[in-house]
Amino acid sequence: MAGGTRRRGILPVRGPYHLLRTLSCGQAFGWRVDGTGAAGVFAQRRIRLTPRRGAVEVDGLDDAASLERLAHYLGLDQPLRAIERELARDAVLARILRTTSGVAILRQDPWECLAGFVISAFNNIPKIELTLDRLRRRFGAPLPGGGYAFPQPEAIGAASERALRGCVLGYRAPYLRAVARRVSTGTLDLRAPFSLPYDEARRMLLDLPGVGDKVADCVLLFAYGRGDAFPVDVWVKRAVERWYFRGRAQAERRIREFARSRFGSLAGYAQQHLFVAARTTLRF
Repeated sequence: MAGGTRRRGILPVRGPYHLLRTLSCGQAFGWRVDGTGAAGVFAQRRIRLTPRRGAVEVDGLDDAASLERLAHYLGLDQPLRAIERELARDAVLARILRTTSGVAILRQDPWECLAGFVISAFNNIPKIELTLDRLRRRFGAPLPGGGYAFPQPEAIGAASERALRGCVLGYRAPYLRAVARRVSTGTLDLRAPFSLPYDEARRMLLDLPGVGDKVADCVLLFAYGRGDAFPVDVWVKRAVERWYFRGRAQAERRIREFARSRFGSLAGYAQQHLFVAARTTLRF
């Protein structure tokens, strides 16, 4: 920042958008959310986002093109009022929307999203964040003002399995490296799922090492905006069983089919509201 000038931008926000709720509901692992805002990396810069009345203040970024991309990434261009009005036709969602309103679907970079969810499989948040931090420090490019970018697939693909295990990847190390090699060599075209039919795009992701049903659906929803995707984790499974099936256990496949039939193209939004509500109200 030449002359000590502080780079700052403002993004207009329409209700009921809720920045902190959107960034803390399991969609992405790179944001540090606290009581007043969130810090992370975007457009190769460290930034901080602070919710204001009718706006999001962006510290660290001020050029129009990057701010427009950030607005899209954050879901500020999504018609949340109309979406939530439609979701509220469902009795369960009408009840929980009182405390979950404002969640948008992030539009993440496909490579970073895919890598993050491969790492997340059968993992916990502190360990996922530790792994991502070590990967950035070891394989990511330094950023202006400090910190490191998310590693490119070429860097991960060229790494030894030992080096990747040193980043607390455990048994996921060969999976992440294999996926990175497919991306870096062009064997895997990460643009394809944007245009493929849902089932075909899902099969394409499931063919990758370390990608199961939940990871595939998370990537389809959070990177490709496939609203008919409905990731099922332990929280969502328990919520659907309790609130729609009177506590009767259901197979994950049955839950996905139920959700896609009931919510259609808004299944992904329904999933996020159920996830947030389950995390705050259900006890295991």
